[in-house]
Amino acid sequence: MAAPAVARRAVLARRHLRRRGLRRRPPAAAGRPAGALPAALAAALALAAVVAVLDAGVRGARPGPWPAALAPAFVHGTTALLAAVLWRSVYGPPAALLVLLPVALSPRLLDRLRRDRADRRAAVHALVRAVDLKDHYTCGHGERVGRAAVMIGRELGVGGERLEALRVAGVLHDLGKLGVPTRLLRKTGLLTAEERRIVQRHPEYGHELVRGIGFPGEAREAILHHHERMDGTGYPHGLTGHQIPEAARIVAVADAFDAMTSTRTYSRARPVPAALAELRRCAGSHFDPRMVAALARAIAREGWQTVDGTRETAVPDCGNVPPDHGPGARTAPRPEAAPRPEAAPLPGGDR
Repeated sequence: MAAPAVARRAVLARRHLRRRGLRRRPPAAAGRPAGALPAALAAALALAAVVAVLDAGVRGARPGPWPAALAPAFVHGTTALLAAVLWRSVYGPPAALLVLLPVALSPRLLDRLRRDRADRRAAVHALVRAVDLKDHYTCGHGERVGRAAVMIGRELGVGGERLEALRVAGVLHDLGKLGVPTRLLRKTGLLTAEERRIVQRHPEYGHELVRGIGFPGEAREAILHHHERMDGTGYPHGLTGHQIPEAARIVAVADAFDAMTSTRTYSRARPVPAALAELRRCAGSHFDPRMVAALARAIAREGWQTVDGTRETAVPDCGNVPPDHGPGARTAPRPEAAPRPEAAPLPGGDR
């Protein structure tokens, strides 16, 4: 009696499976895709390499780093393998099409991302050019500050998008000077209290200008707060210590360093060792000591390209800073401008 009952259940089970459009697979067949997986992955990797080389040949450019060049084709090849397995599985073509849908949409999304990044770089370049035209004495200052900020960030272990945000913040930190009268930026004499108040609003102007462009929040914070000081005597908000965003503390050191090693309308360029000595002197009160130490280590290892094209390294400071390059020096480089004192000069010669 038991045998007919078991046979009857088997027949009913087969009918049920047929109604649902499903068929039992032999155990060996179920294991075949998994067994073929290593060979399929190797084939996908080979396809990825060929596609990367052909793509570079069509575009007339050398392939980038191999992991980055192989990744798109490898992902597409693996996805196609998965779609083929699903197509022959119990889930059928609908599941395979669902897997292929993101792959079909990803090229458009990646292309849009590339265009957005290119547009952002073009916007940054145009804004930097506008600032340089405003005051030719600071031409190239933003690019150098961005380079120094990246050096500090790398020394502190910053990478990826945060490092790019640091570069953008350094390049555009003085963007707000577009809203400052040119006569104040090029003035060789002592600024009045009202004139200094106008100049000190440039971080807020810069923050407002980049807020609608879609730059990272960390870059906007650095632009707004790069003149804050650790002891709270900076501007625009008088923040102290770690209330100041980390990116702003990095850009502050990079900005002061380039200002000291560049000739301005109100100060003569200092040698790199003298500039680093001044940063160390003001570390803790004006600048974050971690950022100052990171910049010194980076320059000791990589050197620094000065405005005149010479390359200097951070040799140990012996304390013999030349008098005309000492802290607080304000010797104007223009023939018609006489040397002048200035009340409460900012370390680094930046206004």
